[in-house]
Amino acid sequence: MVLVTLFYYFGGYKLNALSAARANPFVPKDSVLLDKVNYSWGKVFIFDSSDKPVTAISYKHLGFLWVSTMSTYSFHNDDSIKTIGGIIYSDDKGRAATVLSVLSNEPAISYLEVGPEGNRLRKKAVLNEPITFYWDQAIPWNDYNAKAFNENGKILYEYRYPETNYFRSEDLKWYPVSA
Repeated sequence: MVLVTLFYYFGGYKLNALSAARANPFVPKDSVLLDKVNYSWGKVFIFDSSDKPVTAISYKHLGFLWVSTMSTYSFHNDDSIKTIGGIIYSDDKGRAATVLSVLSNEPAISYLEVGPEGNRLRKKAVLNEPITFYWDQAIPWNDYNAKAFNENGKILYEYRYPETNYFRSEDLKWYPVSA
C-alpha cells in the first residue's frame, strides 16, 4: 500500500486540484496563482512566474486523486494589455475547455469582448486584475475575435498575429487599432 501511495504521489497525483497543478513539471516552482476556472470535470489554473505565465489543467483521476498533465504557456511582455494565460482543450472523454485570461494596465480600456458570434462574452476591464473568459467547448484562437474597447465603444486593441507574412508564437498578442 505504501509503494502504491508513493508511486501515485511522485507520479503527480495529489489530493486537490491546485496541488496537482503545482506538481505539473511545466509549472515553475516560483509561480503565483492569478486566477482559476472551475469545470464539472476539472479546474484550469492561471499562474505567473519570473520565467513565464503558465496555464495548467487538473482533473480527477480514480475518483478522488487529482492530476495535471496538460499545460500551456504565454510570453512576458511590457504591453499595456497582455495575455497572461489560456488554453484550448478537448479529449475523447467529452471534456472540453477554452480559457483566455488577460491583464490590462491601460486606463482607456473599458471592456473586452471575446468569442465567436452567438457565444461572445463581454467583461468589464479592471486595471491590473485578471480578466478571464471561458467556455465549455474548444474554440480555436482565430475564432476569438477578441477586442478591447473604450467607454464609447471604440475598438482600441485586437488580439491577433501581426499583419505580416512572418510571425512567431510570441507574436500572437494584443495590437493597437489605428483610428
